[in-house]
Formats: sequence, structure tokens, C-alpha cells
Amino acid sequence: MNFENYQKWIQERLIPNLPTNSVVVIDNAPYHNVQVNRAPTSSSRKSEMTKWLSERNIPHSESMLKPQLYTLIKLYKPQHKTFKIDSILANAGHSALRLPPYHPDLNPIELVWSQLKGRVAKRNVNFSMSEVTKLVTEECNAITEEDWRSCCNHTRKIEEAYMEREPLLDVMSEEIVIHLGRDSSSETSESDYSCSEIESDGSLSGVENL
Repeated sequence: MNFENYQKWIQERLIPNLPTNSVVVIDNAPYHNVQVNRAPTSSSRKSEMTKWLSERNIPHSESMLKPQLYTLIKLYKPQHKTFKIDSILANAGHSALRLPPYHPDLNPIELVWSQLKGRVAKRNVNFSMSEVTKLVTEECNAITEEDWRSCCNHTRKIEEAYMEREPLLDVMSEEIVIHLGRDSSSETSESDYSCSEIESDGSLSGVENL
């Protein structure tokens, strides 16, 4: 899959079948995230940087080094990225909602693909590309609305579980204290211990709370 094919599918197959004011949930595949007027990165060629700056009438000179050019780019590039797919959907009266990175468990299509691959694998006895293509087509056509609803319901339960755990993670992260730049084995001072942990002669009792 590439952006051109995905864009064609969005415009010709998806949008004509969407209800008014739909929200299209998208994952973070590269062809979903092609940007409009993407700003150069620090690894871009110098010619790309100077072209981007010139197109926006941003003062610079050809003698400037790449780090200097990139500093200018960071100052002038838009704060928020604009994606081509988002613009296409917006022009048709819809909006895009992206899943958080590295969370395929929040994408019901992953469940569908898993089931589809399992069914094709069970029936694939000839191991030929033509046979696989035929089986994939048959299994795709066999997926019902109820199958899709079941996958969405399963994903919704995972989402709800994440939301329930979120406050607990907040509390746990508050309780974790990390002291940087200290060696607990060699730089512990008397002030690190409470008075109750020090014997009358000034020594430690031998068993201390961690």
C-alpha cells in the first residue's frame, strides 16, 4: 500500500459510503500520515531546507550551515502538522481521529486481520499465490456485520480498561521518586535517616527500612 492508492480508496470507495459528519479512525501507518507542505527535518538535504525557506520568503543565506538553516525552519514551521488525508476528509465534511502510537490493540481491524490470516492458513494447502489470492477474497467476503461488531465491542472493552487504569498509573507515577546524580552506596548522609533509625550511641540499628 502507498499513499496514492490509499488516497484513491478514500475518495472513491470510503467517502461516498460515509454518513454525514463521520469520524474516521486512522492508525499511524506511514501512508496515513503524509503531510501537507511538510517541513524539512534535521536530516534533510541543504537544498531542501533553502528551498523551503525561500518559498516562504524567510531571510537566509546560501553560506549558512545546515544546523543554522534548521534553526530557522524550527522557528517558522507550523506548530501543528496537517495531513493530506485529514484535509481530504474535512473537505467532504468528515474528520480524522488517530489512534495513539504503538497501540494496535485499540484497532479492531487488527482482530479482523488476525482471524482472516488464520482462516486462510487453514485452507491454504497448495501454497501458491493465486490460491492465496482466491482464499483471501473468499474470506473477506465471508466477514459479516456481526463479526465486525464483535471486534469493535472487544476493542471498546480494552479501551475502557485503559481508562480505568489511567488514574492508578497517575498515582503510581507520583509515588516514584528518582534521585539523580547520587550513589546510594557511597554518598548516603546521616540526614537520609530518621532519628528513630539511629541508636543512642550514634550508630545504626542494623535493620533499617528501605
